[in-house]
Amino acid sequence: MKDLYKEKIKVVADRNGWSPTHAHGYVDGDIARRRGATPSKYAQVGIDEYCLGFREGYYERKKPEPVIGNAAALPGRWPGRVAARAGEL
Repeated sequence: MKDLYKEKIKVVADRNGWSPTHAHGYVDGDIARRRGATPSKYAQVGIDEYCLGFREGYYERKKPEPVIGNAAALPGRWPGRVAARAGEL
């Protein structure tokens, strides 16, 4: 299992262009989040590469869904309208 763990760290580092220490923290943070473990104070407030990676893996951020809609519904925007004067922009 340790070989698989080390290989995952290497793959994550190569894929994202991170240092091995940052990738190690990321993998540990991801594992801790999945297990429901509470991160240590060091991992929560540390500023080294490992802690930055840990928080990135632990506090997973959801990317917002793109807003698809009518451009005319946006305030101040009308399709095909061209500003006649610079003051209208």
